[in-house]
Amino acid sequence: MKASRIIVSRTDNVGDVVLALPMVGILREHLPSSDILFLGRSYTRAVIESCEHVDGFLNWDDVSTQDGEVQAAFLREQDADVIIHVFPHQAIAAAARRARIPSRIGSARRGHHLLNCNRRVNFTRRKSDLHEAQLNVKLLQPLGFKNVPSLAELTSYYGLTKLQPLREDLAAHLAAERLNLIIHPKTKGNAREWSLENFSRLMTSLPEDRYRIFVTGTEDELSVIGGQLPMDRPNVTSLLGQLNLGDLIAFISRADALLANSTGPLHLAAALGIHTIGLYAPMRPRHPGRWSPVGTHAHALVFDPSCERCRKRLDCTCIQDIQPSAIQGILEPLADHLGDLVGSRGGALT
Repeated sequence: MKASRIIVSRTDNVGDVVLALPMVGILREHLPSSDILFLGRSYTRAVIESCEHVDGFLNWDDVSTQDGEVQAAFLREQDADVIIHVFPHQAIAAAARRARIPSRIGSARRGHHLLNCNRRVNFTRRKSDLHEAQLNVKLLQPLGFKNVPSLAELTSYYGLTKLQPLREDLAAHLAAERLNLIIHPKTKGNAREWSLENFSRLMTSLPEDRYRIFVTGTEDELSVIGGQLPMDRPNVTSLLGQLNLGDLIAFISRADALLANSTGPLHLAAALGIHTIGLYAPMRPRHPGRWSPVGTHAHALVFDPSCERCRKRLDCTCIQDIQPSAIQGILEPLADHLGDLVGSRGGALT
C-alpha cells in the first residue's frame, strides 16, 4: 500500500510515545517520500518534536474536549490517507472514520475498532511475549511490513536527533572527571517502585569522588520524596521540579547513566543511547519482557524472574529485594572506564 500522508496516533504517556518512535523510523526508511504526522498530547510534544522522522506534531489536546464533528474536522484538515491507532483511543478512532481517512489501522481486539477501523491487525498485547516496541511494529502489516525486528535492530530507529540546546546552568552541573548519574525514583504510580530507602542506600554507597548524582522528577514528587534521599551530600544535586520535558531530554543526552523504575525517562535514556538501568517486578503486563528499556546500553534488573506471586498478579515486594550492590556492579565498570564515556558525551563538560 502506498501512503503519501500518515498519521501515527499515540496519545498516552512519555514512555509509550518513546517506544512508538522506532515504528515511525521504519515508516520513514521504507516510505521516504511520505509525510508522517504524530498525533499526541501537549505533555509529550517535546519527545515527538525531537524525532527526525516526524514531519509534524498534531496536538489532540486542541480538540479533545470538543464534539465529534470538530474532532473529525481537525483530522480531515490533515488530508491524510492513513491513520495508525497505536494507542486505541475511541474518540480518535471515531473522528478518523467521520473524517473519511481512507486507511484506518488498528488492533482487531478493540471493539470500537470493529466499527471505526477498516484495516485491523489481530494480535493481543497483554498476552504476547513480544516487547511493546515490537507490538507497535505489527500495526504496520497493512502497509506491507510483515517482519517484526529484533530489539537490537529497533535501537537504530528512534531518531532522537533534534534536541533543544542544554541550558547553560544545567550544563554547569555536569562533571568531567566523575560519572554523571541521573536517578529518577518515582513513576506517578504507573509501575511498581524500588523504595526511596533503597535509592538512599545506593546513593550513600557511591563514592563522592567517582559519581555526580542528579535526582529528577516533577514538582509534585518533590514533596513526596521530601528528606528521604541524601540530598545534602556534596555530590548530589536535586533537579526535582526544575526541568520541563525538553530540558530533561537534553540533560539526559549529556549524562552518562540513568537509573529508574519503569517510567518515561528510563525509555528516553535508552533511546538516547546512554547507559540505562531499569528496575522491574516480573508481573504481567508490566514485566520487563514487555516494557524493558530498549537501547544499546540498556539493562533491566529483576530480583526473581520466576516470582510466583508476581506471575499470579498478587501483591508482592520482590522488587525491594534488588540490592544496591547489583546496580553498583553495573555502574562501577563505567566509572572505571570514564575516559571511554567522555568521547560519547553530547558536549564539553566542566
